[in-house]
Amino acid sequence: MVDPYPGYRLLREQAPVCHLPEHDLWLVTRHADVVEVLSSPERFSSRLGMGAVPRLPSPRSVDYRIGAPGVRVLIATDPPEHSRLRRAVLAPFSRSAVAKLAPKIEEIADGLVAGLLANSERGTADLYRDLAGPLPVLVLAELLGVSTQVREEFMEWAAVITDDLDMIGAADFQLGRGYDMFRYFYSEIRRRKLEPGEDLLSVVAATDAAGLSPHEVLAFCAFLLVAGIETTANLFTNLIDILFRHPELKKRLWEEPDLAEAVVEEALRYDTSVQGLWRATVAEDELGGVALPAGARLLVLFGSANRDEDAFPGADAFDPARAPNPHLAFGYGHHRCLGAGLAKTELVIALQSLIRATGGIEPNGRPERRNSLVLRGFTAQPVTVWPR
Repeated sequence: MVDPYPGYRLLREQAPVCHLPEHDLWLVTRHADVVEVLSSPERFSSRLGMGAVPRLPSPRSVDYRIGAPGVRVLIATDPPEHSRLRRAVLAPFSRSAVAKLAPKIEEIADGLVAGLLANSERGTADLYRDLAGPLPVLVLAELLGVSTQVREEFMEWAAVITDDLDMIGAADFQLGRGYDMFRYFYSEIRRRKLEPGEDLLSVVAATDAAGLSPHEVLAFCAFLLVAGIETTANLFTNLIDILFRHPELKKRLWEEPDLAEAVVEEALRYDTSVQGLWRATVAEDELGGVALPAGARLLVLFGSANRDEDAFPGADAFDPARAPNPHLAFGYGHHRCLGAGLAKTELVIALQSLIRATGGIEPNGRPERRNSLVLRGFTAQPVTVWPR
């Protein structure tokens, strides 16, 4: 988990479509093969793949997990159903909607960076706790139109779903936390049905018109927490870790803040937060010259595809000037991340806010990585910052 990329390279060179018999799982590691899978939902199903995610045995079933039987969410549906559900919630993630939200994101980021500086003076600054973690929570609260007072609950609820996606298994105590989440969203959605606004929850509340059941509307809210919080927080911690490992780039960035957007784009490729997701073959098929049986479960490794030398010359070098940069950090095709534009906007604004307010940033202790092979990032990142 510290550095999966040499292992990915070995797989791309020796077994790019590799069967792990003990898990009955196929790893897909080359960029061209990953794109083929993501471009062909009629052959490689998200519904079958996400619904068949292996899990450790649990004493109770968890009915709010992603891919749960009979519960449709965007990540676990195929066209044409996926297209209909995506259109129903598309408006709040449009380019114009994100641009309208940008000033609020900047206000949130500036406030969090001020807190990071204050904590650094006390020797307790942590980039994940003080900036990367709360930023997407507060932005999502703004987008949903809910009080920022629920931000601690949002982060706890996101962890419930994340643990399930990580295949860690759900402990009994998580069931109660999950039900708290659903009770909250149920009451908020009922209120939006009576008093609709322009916020995302009002849009979600109207998705029953797109054929979603009440349980599926709640599952969509749960999915938003993971997609809107965990992945963006992880991306920012990975970005800062990259800067720590490339001090010349960090120095240049603080001298040329306009590089922030290019640095973010390359960081998305270089060390993305979602290393892979599942698909399954609809029928017998072939990929990369390898025969696949019907119902084969594939773990499609975006992290490996993003380091494929055939797609990215000098792939293990961090190059903000890289062009073109067809990375798969947000997926590809019809399942490309709905919130990609929002996530990039948050990352760029947060990085620029950090640069504006500080003279630099350095590690100040041992970071802690997320305990996951699917979601990559840090859950603790102690740092030192000082005023510019």
